[in-house]
Order: sequence, then C-alpha cells, then structure tokens
Amino acid sequence: MHDLASLDKRGVPGCSIATVEFKPGAAAQSKSLGFKPAVIWVPHPVQNRTPAELIDVAGGAMPGILAAIQPAAA
Repeated sequence: MHDLASLDKRGVPGCSIATVEFKPGAAAQSKSLGFKPAVIWVPHPVQNRTPAELIDVAGGAMPGILAAIQPAAA
C-alpha cells in the first residue's frame, strides 16, 4: 500500500491486487495513509488453486486492472 501511495503522489497510475480477505487491512492502511487506492479484489485463497483456476482469476481481474492503470482523461 505504501508503494501504491508513493506512485499515486507522483501521478503514476497503479493498483493493488489482493484477495477479499484483506479488505479490512487495506481499508485501515489506506485510511492511515490518507488516500483511496485502486484495489482489484480477487477470491480468497489463491495459494491452493490450480494453474487453470489462477488463469481464470487473473482473466477476471484484468478488466479492472487495465481500467485502474489507464491515465486519466484530460
């Protein structure tokens, strides 16, 4: 979250990708850092998934990731 906050302050688009289990922690950190991060939430857990399942998770997350890192329209 600190890296994302640093990028945000420099105007560099970015996002975090985390499992839904970490929503409370992310909310607390973003509040303490004073910024609203772009977070793409994926199902929990990740570590026990098969390669095919991970491909599905990543594919489902990609639209949100791409939207989050697009430069803001002028």
